[in-house]
Amino acid sequence: MSAIRGVAPDMVRQAYDLGSEKPAGGGGFAQQLENMIGQVSEAQMKSGELQVAAIRGEDVAVHDVMIASAQAGLAFDLMVEIRNKLVDAYQELMRTQV
Repeated sequence: MSAIRGVAPDMVRQAYDLGSEKPAGGGGFAQQLENMIGQVSEAQMKSGELQVAAIRGEDVAVHDVMIASAQAGLAFDLMVEIRNKLVDAYQELMRTQV
């Protein structure tokens, strides 16, 4: 179970740190978002690979498949919530400029 808890805090910490980071040599907000999306994609691919391996009858523990699936789902849900907050912030900025 500790593997599931390890995904969300890391991504939340990265999202929180985005606001305080200053671009240095091509990094910055956009790069951090791209990295987070890449991590979500990797988690989903790992989950898919484990599911396919389990379906094929390979030696894969069921709990590993379930943990990877839960991690991928949690990471995706967190990414969607971050996107929603960014869209809300953008819309609020647009309202204040009118």
